[in-house]
Amino acid sequence: MTDYEIDTDNLLTRHRQLSGLKALATSAQKLTDRSFELYGPTNIADFAKWLGRAGNLAAKPQFVQVVQANQQNIMAHGVYGWLQILLTGAVHQYRHDLNTRGRGDDATYLSRQHVDDICRLGTHIVLNYGAPTGQNRRLLGHFMSGNYARLVDLILPKVGEALDQELSSDALEQGANPVFRLPQQALQMSVVHELDLRPMDADEPFDDEGFAYWPDEIKQNDVSTLDGAAQQMIYELTMITRAIQEGSAPAPWDNPAVVRSRLEATMGIAWASQCLDPHPEIASDDHTEMYIAELVSRVEQLQDRGIIGVISSDIFQTRELVEETANDDPATVMLYERALRQSVDNAAWVIFNWVPDLQTAGFLAQLLLDYQFDAFFAEIEKL
Repeated sequence: MTDYEIDTDNLLTRHRQLSGLKALATSAQKLTDRSFELYGPTNIADFAKWLGRAGNLAAKPQFVQVVQANQQNIMAHGVYGWLQILLTGAVHQYRHDLNTRGRGDDATYLSRQHVDDICRLGTHIVLNYGAPTGQNRRLLGHFMSGNYARLVDLILPKVGEALDQELSSDALEQGANPVFRLPQQALQMSVVHELDLRPMDADEPFDDEGFAYWPDEIKQNDVSTLDGAAQQMIYELTMITRAIQEGSAPAPWDNPAVVRSRLEATMGIAWASQCLDPHPEIASDDHTEMYIAELVSRVEQLQDRGIIGVISSDIFQTRELVEETANDDPATVMLYERALRQSVDNAAWVIFNWVPDLQTAGFLAQLLLDYQFDAFFAEIEKL
């Protein structure tokens, strides 16, 4: 057993089952379910769901092509090599688009969206198929954070070295194969810049354990209980609001990197990104004021409901919106499903950083990220 043990046989079996589903007309639900179990809430699983809708059967060979390409990479390079290849290819394309076309370009946005999707895939794989070891837990934290730069430049190469499976540049270039963008292209992903996430770099402050950066000097409360964690979160949100609103705050809150990392930990990666570094098309003073008002409201909710209660409310409200629009046109349905996905990502990251017991935190995050909402609500009733 290695620190990075993963159930490779299970993953390969599931890939073979998916690519072997011949009669799509009679197995659409099975295709959807198996795809979600294997790939989690990603574009690949969305592609499988889309195939089951009337008129989309002709795209089945494309789906099989995607599944087989992923399967071949696992067989050739192992699970972590597969994830490294996918993420490296996605990151290189994003960096290219960002440098040549700028952050405001639609192609740049879609490339970044693909990077986020691969990070979400990595989260699902490590959470559901990885052994509960310390190293896998660190990997999980890095994938959940979406810090692609750290993963590609530092973390995943070290995993390959530890497993004696270091990848050549030729192997990494396989990630640029257009087959891996087929699900995104088939779904005709709309450009919604409100969902844009900020650029990242490998050297930004970050906890080696995979959690958001948390300097000792700002820890004002005992966070070994949920009540203590809620009080600490209230303190941090208060200081973050002051730093953003007034443009000045006592050290270390005068450090933008600290403000950013703690806002991510308390509100989620996507939320913090939209607040601090919104896409050029939507950045405005009104936008900033709206997010500051939300921070103030968050403090009041935490005082009233606690961390778990607030997170549960967020998920419940977003889930209701998805259910209410389930029969709308496909573009609207997809938009709300993406909103739910980001709401779940945010909530899981906050839980992972704040719930004192790591085993409980991981279990709750897994229920959320696997969309087992009823089980999640049942579990939090016990806390």
